[in-house]
Amino acid sequence: MKKPPRLAEKFLKWFMAPHLLETIEGDLREEFYFQLKSVGQRKAALRYWWEVLGFFQPRYIKRQASQYPSTLLFSQPMIKNYFKVATRNLLRNKTLSFINILGLALGMTFALLIGMWVYFEISFDTFNKNADRVALVMKHSLMNDQKNSSSSLMMPIYDELKSNYPEIKRISRLDWGSVHSLVAQNHKFKKEGYYVDPDFLKIFTYPVIKGNIETALTEPNSIVLTESLSKAMFGAVDPVGKVIRIDNKFDIQVTAVMQDVPKNASLSFEFLAPFEFSVQNNPDVRESKTRWNNSFIGVVLEIKEGISMDALSKKIAPIPANKDNYIKVQTLSLYPMPRWHLYDDFKDWVNVGGQILFVRLFGIIGAFILLIACINFMNLSTARFEKRAKEVGIRKAIGSQRRQLIVQFLTESMLTAFLAFALSLALIWLLLPFLQDLGFENIQVDFENVSLWAAVLAICLLTGLLAGSYPALYLSSFLPVKVLKGILQQGSGTVTFRKTLVVSQFFISIVLIIGTVVIFQQITHVRNRSIGYNPNNLIALDASGDLVKSYEALKYDLLNTGYIASVAKASSAMTWINNDFTHFSWEGKDPASSVSINVVMTDWDYEKTTGLQFIAGRAFDKRYATDSTAVILNESALKLIGYKDPIGKTMKLGDQVLTIIGVTKNVLMQNPFSLVKPGVILFNGGNVNAILVRLKDQADLPKAIAAMQPIVDKYNPSLPFEYQFADEEFGKKFRVANQVAKLSGIFACLGIFISCLGLFGLAMFMAERRSKEVTIRKVLGATVANLWLLLSGEFIWLVGIACVLAAPLTFWLMTKWLQTYEYRIEVQWWIIPAAAIMAMLIALITVSFQAIKAAYLNPAKTLRSE
Repeated sequence: MKKPPRLAEKFLKWFMAPHLLETIEGDLREEFYFQLKSVGQRKAALRYWWEVLGFFQPRYIKRQASQYPSTLLFSQPMIKNYFKVATRNLLRNKTLSFINILGLALGMTFALLIGMWVYFEISFDTFNKNADRVALVMKHSLMNDQKNSSSSLMMPIYDELKSNYPEIKRISRLDWGSVHSLVAQNHKFKKEGYYVDPDFLKIFTYPVIKGNIETALTEPNSIVLTESLSKAMFGAVDPVGKVIRIDNKFDIQVTAVMQDVPKNASLSFEFLAPFEFSVQNNPDVRESKTRWNNSFIGVVLEIKEGISMDALSKKIAPIPANKDNYIKVQTLSLYPMPRWHLYDDFKDWVNVGGQILFVRLFGIIGAFILLIACINFMNLSTARFEKRAKEVGIRKAIGSQRRQLIVQFLTESMLTAFLAFALSLALIWLLLPFLQDLGFENIQVDFENVSLWAAVLAICLLTGLLAGSYPALYLSSFLPVKVLKGILQQGSGTVTFRKTLVVSQFFISIVLIIGTVVIFQQITHVRNRSIGYNPNNLIALDASGDLVKSYEALKYDLLNTGYIASVAKASSAMTWINNDFTHFSWEGKDPASSVSINVVMTDWDYEKTTGLQFIAGRAFDKRYATDSTAVILNESALKLIGYKDPIGKTMKLGDQVLTIIGVTKNVLMQNPFSLVKPGVILFNGGNVNAILVRLKDQADLPKAIAAMQPIVDKYNPSLPFEYQFADEEFGKKFRVANQVAKLSGIFACLGIFISCLGLFGLAMFMAERRSKEVTIRKVLGATVANLWLLLSGEFIWLVGIACVLAAPLTFWLMTKWLQTYEYRIEVQWWIIPAAAIMAMLIALITVSFQAIKAAYLNPAKTLRSE
């Protein structure tokens, strides 16, 4: 810095106290000289600084003070000065700066990650141009005395809507997707696709890049491929006009290629084929065109402009009434596309929520994590009020206005926020690969997304303003006279506010800790429930037409490998249900009631292969010819029917009489968080969707798989060899729950870490502020334990208050959350005190480091410095 003008040096020596002159550091000196120079003439400078120090009359002071500094607030030199001073202050207080930047960076990192996840979730289906006029038709029915909602409809509904409702502009059926084998140029693929009507490509915005969208699905033997599937099958060659063999039965021709389905689409597929192809080649589908008792298709439609979605929904509601079906109560409604992804849960015929609950939950958690980080900044800034008070007093004494000081402190917070933001970007880049299994697999940092980065920048600015607002307003309010006389004391309101911030931090952290424990307990409880079969060493093969046709030969060859204990075929694998029937009846059934019973169709060796657990009766047996009309119940079905001694009694499936030969424990095949629904096992080897293979207990897994592959390939030449383990497939049912649990755990740890980071810094400054008191107490005989308790007690009480406040709220929240599950735990009373004790121990360990350090200081050194 240049040597100050001689007049300024004389001014400082003549009119300012020596101790004040000594405290003016480089930054303040620079500002003084800058303002002195800006005033202009030397005479005016003397008058100005004389007026600032209070030697002129108040009226003249007021008039003079309004002439100079106000014009300098946002000038280029002042802005440069703000950043220079802010930078020097950050470098001068390295520990404080590190704590603030790290805390804000961690808060920003997870707030931005959650923000990007939320942005992705709410963007579902927004690429469709007419999304607000597209809807799915829902069916609401009363079955088993429960109100159920489903998107599976009867086929006649499609014709009814298409013919009699002019409000509908376009309409299409879809079969909800199924896996098919596709063979082209000796390349075998197993892909999922939909059978749809021609309007499907016009209802949805899936751009066709090759072929004609108008005629792509008009011919029954045609197929539309996605761009990635087209390249996989044909490379760079134009596939339009090429022939593909589907399911090793039919030849179909490629008529168009469309862009890949976006990841934020509710309907995901890799090819489309005409629904009429399914009608022509599948007798069951063809027969269902006039049946009102077989629900298996979806219907999606687009209404005309100006038509009310709600009005049309009410108009189509009574269509299924009085039709020839076994369900007495049925209505229809329209389910708008903007709600498909986020509001996918129905309860009592009402669309109550779904994924939106997780979006809101994690959005709130992300905001709270960022808030905890901002609280750290405010706490540490206000805690240092004594040091900053002297600085503020000197600045005001040499002419700084309050608004200039506010801008100065906000500049420091904004600079801290931007440094934290830069660090958070690096952390996001490092963490994203490790978060792929937690629901972030579709999240990426897209530098070309202007709106996303505008939102990110806004969060950064908001964080800086939020974190720096209170310190700026508080510190800039100090009166120079009191500060420079050394009589400034921290007000009770400020202390209370800072204590409130500490309580708020730990309140949020404790809520997250208790919530995480309850979530993990619920998942563990569900994982440990009885599933009614043995999933270990159980493999499922998708049953293609070729495997079903050669089933007996396949079974014989597999058993001869020496690795296989048993083989069975079934209409469903062990982790899903393919059929439920509504036309069961039995003695004593109320004719007016509608029931729905899950159905698994199989034949011999099913119980041996799956490891079913029987509580009464027996399984299907080749020695009994009458078993072709036998039925096996699960516990829920037996409870529904109400038979006391069911073995040998009968029930009906339509007009067919079935004899009950066995009762098994409830087999958990669907949602593990729900109660097991009534289910039966029928003897019917014709409906096959899965082939189940049980390996021997001591079988070498790699060798067993290697032995199976050539046999399956031999009988299934159109599909690649693929298999699923039952235990792994069952584990996938916990995917969302595990993500919630792991993320909650991460957020709880992060919240407590950031809170303790701030507590560490706060304890450091408290120990520094009370160093003289600690030294005197030590000289007078206080022990290290006494001093530790003195410095730590206040913080422990604050954490204790947070625990008391968090306990009832968390108990209520987790009880409400658990009520969303049919199979659930109760919140254990000991969780709350355990979480409180853990939080207090963590806080105590954090504070104790500074407390013990202060207690062991050499009294002579401290008193000498005083």
